[in-house]
Amino acid sequence: MNRKEWVKAAAALLLIFAMSAPAVARNDDAAWVGKMKDMPQRTWALTGAWVHNVGNLQMNVTNWGCFGSYPGSTLAMSESPSAQWPANSAVEYLYIAGLWVGAKKGGVPVVTTAAYEQEFMPEPLDPVVTIYRSFEGAIGGNRYPSPPDDDKDGLIDEDWLNGMDDDGDGRIDEDYAAIGKQMYSCWFTDDHPTSTQRFPEHTPLHLMVRQESYQWEEPKFFNFVGAEYKIKNTGVESIEDMYIGFFADGDAGPRTREQYWLDDGTGLYEDIVCAQKGDRIVPIRVSIAYFYDIDTDEGQTPGYMGILFLGHDTDPLGEAAPKRVGITSYQNFSGDQPYENGGDPDNDFQRYELLSKTTRDRTQEVPRDYRMLMATGPFKELPPDSTIVLQVAFACGLGLEGMKASAASAALTYQGNWFDIDGNPLTGTNGRETPVAGPVNGLIADSCVTTGLTPISAARGEIVWVNADCRLELELWENDACSKGDATFADYQTGVGGKEYQVNWLVGSAPPPPVLRLIPGDHQVTILWDNFSEVSPDVSTLEYDFEGYRIWRADGWERPLGTSVLTGPNRELWQLIEERDLVNGVSPDRGFKTPYSAGGWEYEPLINLSNKDSYINYFKENVYNYPMDDVPCPPGLAALECDTLEALARYDLGFQGGLKYYKYVDTSVHNGMHYFYSVTAYDHVITGGVPVRVGYFGDPSSNFQYVTPLSEAQTAETFEEKEVYVVPNPATAQAMEPWQLEPNQDDPTGIKVEFRNLPRCRSTVRIYTVSGDLVEVLYHDGSAGNGSLRWDLVSRNGQDVTSGVYLFSVEPDDGKFSRTIGKFVVIR
Repeated sequence: MNRKEWVKAAAALLLIFAMSAPAVARNDDAAWVGKMKDMPQRTWALTGAWVHNVGNLQMNVTNWGCFGSYPGSTLAMSESPSAQWPANSAVEYLYIAGLWVGAKKGGVPVVTTAAYEQEFMPEPLDPVVTIYRSFEGAIGGNRYPSPPDDDKDGLIDEDWLNGMDDDGDGRIDEDYAAIGKQMYSCWFTDDHPTSTQRFPEHTPLHLMVRQESYQWEEPKFFNFVGAEYKIKNTGVESIEDMYIGFFADGDAGPRTREQYWLDDGTGLYEDIVCAQKGDRIVPIRVSIAYFYDIDTDEGQTPGYMGILFLGHDTDPLGEAAPKRVGITSYQNFSGDQPYENGGDPDNDFQRYELLSKTTRDRTQEVPRDYRMLMATGPFKELPPDSTIVLQVAFACGLGLEGMKASAASAALTYQGNWFDIDGNPLTGTNGRETPVAGPVNGLIADSCVTTGLTPISAARGEIVWVNADCRLELELWENDACSKGDATFADYQTGVGGKEYQVNWLVGSAPPPPVLRLIPGDHQVTILWDNFSEVSPDVSTLEYDFEGYRIWRADGWERPLGTSVLTGPNRELWQLIEERDLVNGVSPDRGFKTPYSAGGWEYEPLINLSNKDSYINYFKENVYNYPMDDVPCPPGLAALECDTLEALARYDLGFQGGLKYYKYVDTSVHNGMHYFYSVTAYDHVITGGVPVRVGYFGDPSSNFQYVTPLSEAQTAETFEEKEVYVVPNPATAQAMEPWQLEPNQDDPTGIKVEFRNLPRCRSTVRIYTVSGDLVEVLYHDGSAGNGSLRWDLVSRNGQDVTSGVYLFSVEPDDGKFSRTIGKFVVIR
């Protein structure tokens, strides 16, 4: 069945969802989207809530092996960024990209795909099987060089981030490796009965895949997203002649532009790129398949977006796996042509042929809608209960050169650092960092040294160390494109100084951002945060190098297409409104560690809680005796209150998890307007144990929150009917413009009026025409103090209201308040 036939087969199903389809739709991919709509919904990550958004490349993450959001489709996640660069610009570079794994079973090619057919699946109807978030510094997420055994059970990272008790100790996700400033983790399989039911021609390989993806906030890191796949054979038979690939449908252009995907180009870049590493410029090999808009849409789409292989299992002998990391096949195709004429593959034979090809298609410069496949292999055999690991990155940049620079940054980040973990000075020396298990005979430990080396052997159970990457090291050392400065060949080698263990994805960075909370008020926003940034050591140096906090606000957000309150504002909208640091000789030396009432930022929480000191003593006693356990919450306290009390108790005791809190109040805001706030941290450079200058700065995209200041609800004692009113009045396009947003599926108009100063209780608001026809019924709960209620000017029949005079009635549930009647005008 070709692609057009798939579309016809799904047309009837898609009619059900046609009413919610955006104006820009990918009709040629309707069949696959239709199948997604028909999937079990409970555990499929279809809402668009999992987006990498701490960097400048924003990407939607799924839990079936795909990145991207199918922009313009009827899926809820389609309104989330797919691969949007710059962040919140509404300019996309990807429709969908997914993992492919191909092998032979009984000599017959079999391929499992994540896109377009979703043969990889999360466990249907299991609420635990979802996507999990974390970040460097999270409790339970330690990794080298920090002590990685979080739960002190002698095992390392055995309880990976999946919402389950993997090690059977009664706790969940208490010992895993947290990577990056934003990490997503999930898992899926290719052999669930639902998969074979949905795709009858699918033959499972019996794979279980752990997927993790990472992003960082600093400018030199934030134009890429890293990803790692651990692919495990859970069957009873070996998988032979295995290839791992990535399929991608790249669409470059603004979402507002009709059929922006039809004028793209695609290509493959493989060469050495010069990149900044510390104080030096170093060469690094980049293999990246990319998409771009050929005419740049009159300058609106100037970027390139690519996928690069960073790492995978290798075999220094070249027998069980490729000798080195790299792309072995690059194929591109377009349109609805038959497979033989360059179209999409239709079956596993064609898919496996593309995966296993040893050719690279030429760069395509004729404007079209392109797809591409990049692959690596073959892996001769994957026995039962064995795992292959693949690392890739998605990188964007300004033009080809900008993308190459982002790709080089991703490659350096993936390389991380090397450590002497085993304490044996004889391992990780002379460039030999790769262990080879016996039995092996006549092995040359360093194949780049042509003379003077005696072949070595190892019996079963013995380990010998070889220089598996020597040719790559020589290739980089002998390359003259980058200045070597005072570097020596040893600077280009791994496995020196006794360091045999590589920790990938490890970079020095700003302190993690604090936990943030916003409290909207009447013409004000209160910002609360904890001191998590101060008590988290640098993940690379292990130094406690916190210096200060920055408070940011973003105004004027209009919710461009493909963005939401979850993905945040354009970078240009962020404004620094306050900055303070430690008083330690590093500028600006504006201290914050004094009480809020005295002009500082220190905040004392739960001041109105009765018996607060007694509760803290109760928590201290429990924490002191059982420091690894959560303290039971006493009856009558809310969960948030208990969390705060435990954090205060741990802080007083100096135990892990102890926190204190800070407060800032912004009074330069207007009710009903859209605001984002962020609190970031920055560090200092330590020389000789003394802070000497500012180091890394956190980015406001790392932990922002959205808020709308609210009018205060009226109490019964001071209630005045005339103070209940509608803003703006009259409601004209010009008057509503300051807070108007781009429409989306949840907010089809993007405009609003607000009822203000409503009663401090539950109320029903009814809206009528002057002739008495009921237009809409709204419900409001002001019992917590919120006196504002939004209406989008859509009637209860789903129609936009017309110009005219409207009456409203506010009917409080609490008899202490009187019924209020008022009117307002709408002018279209």
